[in-house]
This record gives sequence, structure tokens and C-alpha cells, in this order.
Amino acid sequence: MEYGDEITHRVRALAPTLAERARAAEDARRLPDETIADLAGTGLFDMLVPKRFGGAELGFEAMAAACREAGAGCASTGWLSVIYTLHNWMVALFPEQAQAEVWADRPYALIPCVLSPGGTAAPADGGHRVTGRWSWGSGVMHAGHVMVMALVTDGDAIEPRLFLLPREEVAVHDVWHTSGMRGTGSNDIEVPDVFVPAHRSVPLADLAEGRSPGSLVHPGPLYRTPLVPVFALTGAAPVLGVAEGVLARFAERTRGRVMAYSGERQRDTAGAQVRLAAATADLAAARLLLEDALRGVVRAVADGDCDMRRRARARLVAAHVAGTARRVVNDLCSAAGASAQFSDSPFQRAQRDVNTISGHVVFEPDAAYALYGRIELGLDPGPVTLV
Repeated sequence: MEYGDEITHRVRALAPTLAERARAAEDARRLPDETIADLAGTGLFDMLVPKRFGGAELGFEAMAAACREAGAGCASTGWLSVIYTLHNWMVALFPEQAQAEVWADRPYALIPCVLSPGGTAAPADGGHRVTGRWSWGSGVMHAGHVMVMALVTDGDAIEPRLFLLPREEVAVHDVWHTSGMRGTGSNDIEVPDVFVPAHRSVPLADLAEGRSPGSLVHPGPLYRTPLVPVFALTGAAPVLGVAEGVLARFAERTRGRVMAYSGERQRDTAGAQVRLAAATADLAAARLLLEDALRGVVRAVADGDCDMRRRARARLVAAHVAGTARRVVNDLCSAAGASAQFSDSPFQRAQRDVNTISGHVVFEPDAAYALYGRIELGLDPGPVTLV
């Protein structure tokens, strides 16, 4: 068994425990410390860390497979699996000095990242002074560092840059009171005019085009990959996993459920049989589409040809997979009966979670579909498009 498959197997074995902890994570509005330790123990977090810093230096396909399994147990855990694993890869895109600082003690870090430009940065001697407040800081409750995007104004020029800061230099505001994805602890991050040295920032354009400082340190194609396609596709993996988990629970519930009033077994009804079959086909198709898109990005980067059309297709696939997962979850939950809406039921939690995470900007279907359509038809996608 290859090491990536072994990690996936470990996370799959952990999924029932994640499911048991899902309500506690939701009530606490953060993952249990035991869950963080268990995930770290699988080897998940260092899957994309360079070997020279003690990581496994595996690929996005193996990482997405493992995060799907985490999502099947708990949506919040699945999402933070992607956040923490992918953001270690992003650390590898910074200058080498920043990497050495983050991975000084162990080959992974727990880092939230907010890509919306919620702050400003002014050039200063040896770096920048950063000020701002950012929402959606998923994973900040266990963080040792944070990454935030700020706009640098230098004369008439405005440049978005990603800044890496130690956790103790930022303030966290407890605002994460939501109907779904509560366990992610996605609170606000505030940076109150903090100096960030030059080696702890990277221009967004370098990340988007796969030409970051880290790509000069680590020559493999893994570290030349454009940010947005892998962020979108790996982010869709645990959303798909949530739906796969709901499908498995629906099948188990249907086998033993007796319908109220009629006394008929649900497994004997054509409606349950059709819903089960349709959901199975839809999710299998979504998984194949996701795997094909990830494989295509990886190959295109290796060939030096990850063009705008390929990147737009990644956005299209991510939005389509998330939309399929949302539709399947809502359909199966509606067929699971009113008792599936009790607060201790995993059905209603998955339903709230998938409806919440599907609202993420990277999964917004109108924007993703229109983006692909424009590029496929030879039109300019626009100057501020996430692609």
C-alpha cells in the first residue's frame, strides 16, 4: 500500500470517531483537541510538506481522498482537514526563511488563511505594516500562525499580498455563531498595525500563477501549481464526503425503518429504492469528475501547460461537485423522515453543514459556470476573477 493510500485508510478508520464527536464540536464551536491530535497522527497534515522539512511531499489527489473520508464523518472536521493540510503546502510557497520558522519544531503547522483582502499594508523598512480585520478564519482556534490577504498601496499601484503572522500577534474575535459548520471555529482575525518582515509575504499574483519564491526552493511541480484550482478542488472533496456519509447512513436507516401509520418497511418502497440508486449514481459521477479534474491539473502543471481554461474548469468542477453534494444531502434528508431532524441526528447536522459550506464563494455556481463559459467562448474573464 502506498503511503498516500495508507493515510486515507487511517482517516477512513477514524471517521466513525469523528462522527461521534461531531455534536461536541458543534456545541464548542471548535474541533476537540483530541480530533486535532488524531488527524495529526494519521499523517494528514504533513502530506504536502516538502521532504526537506520532514514532510511526505505527496500530491493533491491523495490529500483530497483523505479529506473526503474525514468529511464523511464530520463536515467541520473535513473542512479543517483541507484547511490545515493545504495551508502547509502554501507555507512551502513562501521564502525559505519563513518555512524554516514555521516548521522549526515539527513538519506541519495549524494555519488558517483568509484570501479576501480585508486589510491594508504599507511598505516599511524590511517589510510591511499590516492592519485589518478578516472574517471566515476557519481553524483559527487551534492556530499557531495565520495568513491574511492585504492590499499594498505604493504610489498609484495596488498589489494584493499574502502575509504570514504568528498567532500571538493577532486578535481573534468570537463571532462564529452560525447554523452550520459550527465546529470550524471560523472567527474573525484582526491585525492591529503589525510589522511583517519581507520573507513572510508573497504577492497573490505569484501564488495564482505558480511562480512563488517557494517554487525556486522546491523544484517539483507540486510547488509550481497555481493556488486557485487546487483550493477549489480540494475544498470540494470533504463536501462530497459529507454527502457520501449521508448516503451510507440513509441506506442503513432505510433497511430497518418502519413507516408511521402504514407499518410498511421503507426498504420495500419504490421511492426509497429510487432515491438510494439516484444518489449513488450522482455521487459516483461527482467523485470521478473531481478526481479527473485534479489529475488534469497535476498533469498540466507537470507539462508546463496549466492554462486559464484548465483553471476555469477546476472552478466549474468544484462548484458542480459541491452543488451535487448539497442536492443529494437535502434529497436524502427529506426522505429520512421527521425524526432525522432531532438535534442529535447526524442527518440534520449534515444538512445544515452542507448548506452552509456550499455558500462559500469558490462554490458559487453562477460565478463558476459563467467564468468557464466566458473563457471557453474566448472572452476576457475580468481583472479580479478568482481563477
